[in-house]
Amino acid sequence: MIVTSAPTSAGQAAFFTPKILAGLGVAGLIAWLIPFDQGVETLTGGQPAPRCALLLAAALAGLFLTRRVGLHVEPQNLKRPVLTPVAVGLAVAIGCTLADRLLSGGASEGYVRDMAHAPLVTRWLYYIMRAFDENILYRLFLASGLAWLFSRLRGTAEPRPTTGAFAAAFVVAQLVNIWINASSLHALTPIALVHDAVRYVAPALVWSWLFWKHGFQSNEIACTTVHVWLQPLAGLP
Repeated sequence: MIVTSAPTSAGQAAFFTPKILAGLGVAGLIAWLIPFDQGVETLTGGQPAPRCALLLAAALAGLFLTRRVGLHVEPQNLKRPVLTPVAVGLAVAIGCTLADRLLSGGASEGYVRDMAHAPLVTRWLYYIMRAFDENILYRLFLASGLAWLFSRLRGTAEPRPTTGAFAAAFVVAQLVNIWINASSLHALTPIALVHDAVRYVAPALVWSWLFWKHGFQSNEIACTTVHVWLQPLAGLP
């Protein structure tokens, strides 16, 4: 169950659990190694150290904001906290593959080229690492921050945002993500817009639901392991 009040002192004391510290370490290493986001690249001039610092600052702010809006970081209410998100990732991978095939005219040339020519191992490593840090930037940080902002704009004493505020925050955060990293990079034809909505926004709603109901780490597992299935499927002729 999602908490409906501010974190307790015990929750604050456990702010940096071993899992969270490990996740921060992995996130920082990924940010150092690869350019995972077009917006971050612009802000940091493509330099590893500023990119890493910016991502870690966003992660720390996101951890704080997540607790402020009453969400959890570690998995909640799942009998199989690893297997269930992995299974969700598999289902989403199948849906994304169908979207790419049925709406192939809307995919960017760069994406099609990568799927056709980049080696599978390269795609596995790149897209899994990129998804890990993108999820921190756009859901842990931006979506939680927007949910907090929307709840403040309501002007009520209730500390926890409404369901509508959460939904709006998750959708807006993903629209920002997709505009920066996908839609702005190709012509905005009707089929391209439909493709991006089905291929990128719809899966993000699944990840957001996992975050909202079962904790950020559940959504992180799903949105990274999706590429274990998606990359070989997407590369099929």
